[in-house]
Amino acid sequence: MAVVGASRDPSKVGGSVLANLRSAGFAGRVIPINARADVVQGLPALPSLLDVSEPVDLAVIALPAAAVLDGLKQCAAKGVGGAVVISAGFREIGAAGAEREAELREWLRTQSLRVLGPNCLGWIRPSRRLNVSFAPGTPDPGGIAFVSHSGALAVAILDWSRARRLGFSLFASLGNQADLNESDVLDAATEDPETRVIAAYLEGVADGRRFLDALRRAAAVKPVVVLKTGRSAEGAKAVSSHTGAMAGSDRAFDAAVRAAGAVRVETVAELFDLARALAVQPVPRGRRVAILTNGGGLGIVSADAARATGLRVDALPESSRLRLAESMPPTASLANPVDLVGDADAARYSRALHGLGPTSADAALVILTAQAATDPAGVARAVIGATRGWPIPVVAALVGGASVAPGVRTLEDAGIPCYEFPEPAIRSLAGMALIAERRRRPAPAVASARPAMVADWLVERRRRGRAHLGFAELAPLLTAYDIPCAAMRAARDAAEAAVAAAALGYPVAMKVMSPDITHKSDVGGVMLHLRDAAAVRAAATAMLERAAAVRPPARVDGLLLQPMVRVGAEMLVGLVRDAQFGPLLMVGGGGVYVEVLGDTAARLAPVSIAEAEAMLGELRMAPVLAGIRGEAPVDRAALARAVAALSRLGADVPELAEIEINPLMASPDGVVAVDARARLDR
Repeated sequence: MAVVGASRDPSKVGGSVLANLRSAGFAGRVIPINARADVVQGLPALPSLLDVSEPVDLAVIALPAAAVLDGLKQCAAKGVGGAVVISAGFREIGAAGAEREAELREWLRTQSLRVLGPNCLGWIRPSRRLNVSFAPGTPDPGGIAFVSHSGALAVAILDWSRARRLGFSLFASLGNQADLNESDVLDAATEDPETRVIAAYLEGVADGRRFLDALRRAAAVKPVVVLKTGRSAEGAKAVSSHTGAMAGSDRAFDAAVRAAGAVRVETVAELFDLARALAVQPVPRGRRVAILTNGGGLGIVSADAARATGLRVDALPESSRLRLAESMPPTASLANPVDLVGDADAARYSRALHGLGPTSADAALVILTAQAATDPAGVARAVIGATRGWPIPVVAALVGGASVAPGVRTLEDAGIPCYEFPEPAIRSLAGMALIAERRRRPAPAVASARPAMVADWLVERRRRGRAHLGFAELAPLLTAYDIPCAAMRAARDAAEAAVAAAALGYPVAMKVMSPDITHKSDVGGVMLHLRDAAAVRAAATAMLERAAAVRPPARVDGLLLQPMVRVGAEMLVGLVRDAQFGPLLMVGGGGVYVEVLGDTAARLAPVSIAEAEAMLGELRMAPVLAGIRGEAPVDRAALARAVAALSRLGADVPELAEIEINPLMASPDGVVAVDARARLDR
């Protein structure tokens, strides 16, 4: 290894990298490169990388930014395979740095040399005693591979992890990613036999489709937990529909993580709470959790937290209750949570766990609160002995301070994650259950064949030169994908509207047709239940006058008339094309309140009918679809077919930047599209 820019001062960046290599105990040869010193920190130094007589496997570049490219060119000339560029002074400082980084990127494209950085903390391989970073200290070896876009966060986690005995297989800070990026590190961690779980802090992705592929490969063989910042909708480029307004790049990232079989968390604490549990415990078979406590209040807290996260606190099997009854005092509660009461000692914890056994639930939480007669270390040893070999995850919450610390250390050393309170323990079990479900669920095979009429339809749309399309233009396309559409007739004025209404049959609905008016109801552009010609003529005249008065610049193409369809649940089904991840499908409650209520589920398209069913089940309005207060349930199978069909349409026709059906009326008789709009990418 060569440290280019090694300093005699360990407090400087080039000096701290060299000091870390030495203090970590790296067994290979380390050569400082320093043009002004013969000896650096006790090691013989050379003035140039080209002066090294033997091959160099890895170089660390800690030079001023202006000298980095020359240093890398020496690496290429020497045949070095990989380099870590610690140096800052690139795009993070502004225009001058961005220009310097662009030159570096362009040169790297022509080289076989692979580079981590610039402007990165570096990386650490604890089991090899290899610390190629300027962060103080080296973490313990372990099963977690951590990749971070933030060097400052990585430094903080290193310090935090030492106090908690958290071990890492790989610790990597990516910096500006002029070459290697998060997908490269994901691939490396996937292939690494030391890595049991991958944890990532991301601020974005360099290439969405490549990231999704790498995430899928990783999640197929080991758990992946992701924390990504930026849950805002600023990334949404298309806002000509409700779907475009609500989508945003963050919804697409969520959908990508789900599709890959990984899990996204909300906080740094959750990232490592879940990662350390996954690194030492098996994933659960299901969502049943058994809770064992010596304090009733903490048991109630745990049960509430479990239900809030989707875990099930089911009654224990009768066989388990009988075994517990034989060994517990009469004051103990044998429900779930099992309350051993305050005087529970190590023996009682052991008997209770043996009575429960690993078949009583899919996961177990053991709680201890410090009380006068409690021996936390003894209880910890009892928990370890009683659960040894269990095929379900076991986690603990030892609630207290210094008095429970010996028990915490005992459990952690034995591979049982221990938390300060029950809630983070429960959240970790819920995350483990979610990962298990997503990894068991195969990627849906979605068969699709683009109808022959699509090409002709696109030719006609391009001939007309219109980017924004309404329902009348979209209905043939929707029908080709077996999405039922309401009958319709167009009219230019009140007289034609009356003729169209008579042909359709009363009562009718009437809407203004305009590519410039997204929310028709805002301009009084929707009238329902018109029952005769007089009502139609009056409504048509008033509607056209209102549209001209409220939106004078808007182009109005006329009026669209439809027969009234059966009242049902108003649904929105839409698709937008995310710049990173491709077509993003959304389904939720439709109508005029869709953006206010925000009750939607999202997936990357296309989806299978089964996945469309799962999306419907996630909605808050799912009970409405099932029928409430005597109402008949909607035809959910037909609704799921329509959702899956629109997802195939969006995937098949990349020329559609976005498309939305709103509302798609769902009733016991089936579904029918009542209105739709789309935007073509010309």
